[in-house]
Amino acid sequence: MRQMIVLLTLSLGLMACSQGPQFSVGGASDNFGQSVIYNNKVDVIFVVENTTPMATYIPSLNSSIPGLVNALLAQKLDLHVGIISSSMGGANPNGGHFLGNPRILTSATPNLATEMANRISSVGASGSDLARGLDSLSVVLSPTYQNGEGAGFLRNEALLAVITISLQDDHSSLISGGSTAYGSYLDQLKGFNDDGSRKWLMNYIGVLSLSGSCYTTPALNYKEPGVRWMDLTTLTSGITAAICTQNWTTTTSNIKVRIAQILTDYHLSKIPNVSSIRVYVGGVLIPQNTTNGWDYISATNVIRFYGSAVPAADGSVRVDFTPASAN
Repeated sequence: MRQMIVLLTLSLGLMACSQGPQFSVGGASDNFGQSVIYNNKVDVIFVVENTTPMATYIPSLNSSIPGLVNALLAQKLDLHVGIISSSMGGANPNGGHFLGNPRILTSATPNLATEMANRISSVGASGSDLARGLDSLSVVLSPTYQNGEGAGFLRNEALLAVITISLQDDHSSLISGGSTAYGSYLDQLKGFNDDGSRKWLMNYIGVLSLSGSCYTTPALNYKEPGVRWMDLTTLTSGITAAICTQNWTTTTSNIKVRIAQILTDYHLSKIPNVSSIRVYVGGVLIPQNTTNGWDYISATNVIRFYGSAVPAADGSVRVDFTPASAN
């Protein structure tokens, strides 16, 4: 089961002491209860372009960091956080390694939001005008770096969540083949979950189109959408957002929600009779709604949680249902 530690395996037959309702099927009492606590490990990398025009947007990013961090910590996630730049050349080639000391921030880092904001500010705006964020990302994820300066950051069982902030398309060249090749690199690096889903997520904040209101170089009225970044975001169903918005709170909230979905989407072992589904978090029955409850996603046969119903990492989940095949 994807990113989850099974506490109670699927059982069939009479379970007189089971929690939650039991459903009668053909005169028998069958309980299809599954109970889990999910894997709460998330490795987060911020890829921040550090060209001169980016200086305008760093304050907006920093002001949104506390809300994102506090939401992730409230969900009791085990975080590793690294900050990298897109500058792999020019006069200030500070890409290809985690910035700051210590290089890796964690959930246990005092004043984590402040430390993250300080690291993002330290990226600066004196980097190469040719942004190569994917090259910078591939270098810090490489075995050479992870066995040296970056040791301890990347965890095999963790979700890798990349948040990219860039005013232009990526111009990386260390891996030939564009976004497809870099996607394959990340697939090979992280692998797949048991259900075939990816163990990494791309999110992009930048210039989304030639017709939008965001500019790569405002003084020149020049726009360069981040096509490669958006390709990878689409591949992983991540979040895209315009960089020129005045308030990034919604964007960072959506990224948090997407991370929570990946971690807590609850895969059922059989196709259910939807009307029979009962969902419990910590033993409490949760309503079916998309505000503060759950819903059934038939395309992937999962229970998805929303709002205040999203379970914390130490909250057990139980789903009772009768299978559609029993009808």
